[in-house]
Amino acid sequence: MELNANAPTVQRALGLALMRQALEYLSTVGEDEASSHLSCAIDALLKPKNGRESTPAA
Repeated sequence: MELNANAPTVQRALGLALMRQALEYLSTVGEDEASSHLSCAIDALLKPKNGRESTPAA
């Protein structure tokens, strides 16, 4: 498999990693409501749709 930085799978995995990092920062500074919203967004990103069974491995 060729890893192209512009490939949708790579961009999705990078976005997920950055969202998880931001979630840690929000939790650290006590932004509970923002943290909750970001957590829901991460869950939505990982939820399979359109018949896909696998999720990005990040």
